[in-house]
Amino acid sequence: MSSRRRLPVSGVGGARGVEVYTRVSLYLFVLLEPFFLLYAISALSTMDAGPPAPLAAGLLAVVALAHTALCLATVHAGFDGPLVSRGRPRPVVVAMLASAVAVVATSFAVLPPPEGPNLLQDPRTIVVGVVGAATCGALAVAIRFRPVALAGLAVPVVVVAARLAAGAGTALDAVLLGLTCTVLVLFWSGTARMSMWIVEVVRQLDEAREVAARLAVAEERLRIARDMHDVVGRALSAVAVKSELAAALARRGDPRGADQMDEVRTLAQESLREVRGVVAGYRGADLATELDGARSVLRAAGVTVRVVGDVPDLAAPQVEALAWVVREGVTNIVRHSDAHEARIELTDLLVDAGRGTRELALTVTNDGVGGAAADTGGGSGLVGLRERLAAVGGALDAAARGDRFVLSARVPAPGPTSTPTSTPTSTPTGPTREAAA
Repeated sequence: MSSRRRLPVSGVGGARGVEVYTRVSLYLFVLLEPFFLLYAISALSTMDAGPPAPLAAGLLAVVALAHTALCLATVHAGFDGPLVSRGRPRPVVVAMLASAVAVVATSFAVLPPPEGPNLLQDPRTIVVGVVGAATCGALAVAIRFRPVALAGLAVPVVVVAARLAAGAGTALDAVLLGLTCTVLVLFWSGTARMSMWIVEVVRQLDEAREVAARLAVAEERLRIARDMHDVVGRALSAVAVKSELAAALARRGDPRGADQMDEVRTLAQESLREVRGVVAGYRGADLATELDGARSVLRAAGVTVRVVGDVPDLAAPQVEALAWVVREGVTNIVRHSDAHEARIELTDLLVDAGRGTRELALTVTNDGVGGAAADTGGGSGLVGLRERLAAVGGALDAAARGDRFVLSARVPAPGPTSTPTSTPTSTPTGPTREAAA
């Protein structure tokens, strides 16, 4: 089996939360084994034979606890990598199998033989069934279910053989107990395998999300490269041809060579202006375009995005400043957070009813606070946004609020508002639209 990528365990929710929950659940599942073994020991009280000697009982308890500890170690190792590499099992697997054999052998040496068909009258069967189920469950964490289930068939075989050898009950009783042990083994190992299957699916989804985000960035780079190739390639080809012609004319002493070099200079200047125009187009930001791009990029990164509100009718510098907020906020979500949901909201706020002062608020919210909260004021991106907003009379606020990270920008909105209200508090005005991607 291929090695697994271990997810960081800090934070809750998402792929990390699923893995932590599953890991803890399987650990607790393994810890059930000692309680079942205690039940087997307590079954001796219902039998005519007395309890085993203290030394023998202590030996059985030691090997049983050692087996439980090795099952825990095997489950832990199975989360982080394969248990069998190049056809060889890992040492922890070998040790767990050896301890399982030791527990079964000790139980047959210490515990009395069965006295009847009832399971409570056969503590050996309880020990064999529980130890076999716990062993197969630990192996199922990193091994396919079919080979584990086939190996688990050894448990009912041992149970049936032991019952028949002891002459306790009929052959049908022995078969029924064997079937009971088979169900226990399949349930234990199936639960472990299903839990790990869910973890593996979540891991693959998390990796696919990262790949989608990288592909979105790569696609944008290819688009820029194509545009630059179209602008610069044609100009450089023309420059090369005219330069070659000018050189040939100059060698013949033809004065037209100077004219050709003047054309080369003019072509180079025009190409430079075109390149600057292309770069300015990428550096510049349009709010409507950035909102559409945010939907596309976040959707490609596996983030559900909701855009609420209309693009405002503001001056170009203010619109561009808000567009940069959207661009930077979306970039931070994709690169620095573990967000699953994002919300971009445009709100027209009434600041001063008496003067008719308005502000437009743009809020970018995501639930990836574990990664995004690391940069709430000191990052160069947010510093640049504050400078852009300050230039148009706006302000920026970035903070973690509960389980969400909120990036909020405000710019003054020109023009009078509708009929003032008596309370000069910030209230949303104007129609809004809502679109989900």
